[in-house]
Amino acid sequence: MMHIVRPIKQEEYAAAKAVWDRCFPEDAGDYSAFYFTCRTRPEYILAAFSPEGKMIGTLHALPYPLRFGETVKRCALVTGVATLPEYRMRGVAAAMLRRSETWLREKGIAAAVLKPDADIYGPFGYRPFGWHDLYRVEAAVLSEEMPAELFVPDAKHMLRCYEKFAKNYNGMMVRTEADMENILLEAKAAGGKVIAAPGAYGVLYEGKTEDSLSELAGDDILPFLAALSRAGKSLRFRLPEGLRIPGLPEGERMMFSMLCPIDAAALLEGTGTDNLETLLSGAKKQNCTIEFC
Repeated sequence: MMHIVRPIKQEEYAAAKAVWDRCFPEDAGDYSAFYFTCRTRPEYILAAFSPEGKMIGTLHALPYPLRFGETVKRCALVTGVATLPEYRMRGVAAAMLRRSETWLREKGIAAAVLKPDADIYGPFGYRPFGWHDLYRVEAAVLSEEMPAELFVPDAKHMLRCYEKFAKNYNGMMVRTEADMENILLEAKAAGGKVIAAPGAYGVLYEGKTEDSLSELAGDDILPFLAALSRAGKSLRFRLPEGLRIPGLPEGERMMFSMLCPIDAAALLEGTGTDNLETLLSGAKKQNCTIEFC
């Protein structure tokens, strides 16, 4: 089967949303409405079409400016790689991934980043980039820690916490208050809530026996975690690999993001690193990405 892969047109935006809603039914509704209003745009979407002209798959590449040292690189976050169920196992996603490299190069993108749910992207040029330690901590572990006061933050507070956290790593997104406002909206659309302490914030998703925390950032994380543990449930969260916080047990190492160099020369320029292996390994400065674009 021959697939036609090309950027979508403005008038095809609704069809792209329909593909998303069929492929990610858990997101249909509030989250999908938010995503297609506030996150993506027609110019960010590549689609695959059947010979009859039906849109059968999509790939989104969102603007994702990443800081490396003192330089900021034009990067893209590849997300929403999806194929309609009846067209799967026919090479549709592979065709979109192969076409995306040329498409992004034409846009002047230095690198593409994705956050995989499976390690299947290596054949398309993606390399392991950011690693996390995954923690599952029982409430009793944090019971003797001094908890911080919790509150619902505004975008200014979130940005302050994020910037203190991000300065320690390469590959963190350069954010604005508008980005943080979007996180507040996105968390609500996804069924979570943003919560903070004076030195940290995160997005909390509450469960019956275990709560999970994403987008965890700040320079004083333990009092924040201690306050969240007062709910009496275990807490699941991620931290950058090797970020050891006294009072926490050892985490489980996991790959969190992958990077595909689109223009290697542009990516390396001004970083003080003269080869991709050193940059990707984090040998000079640790690489890290976190949840929200």
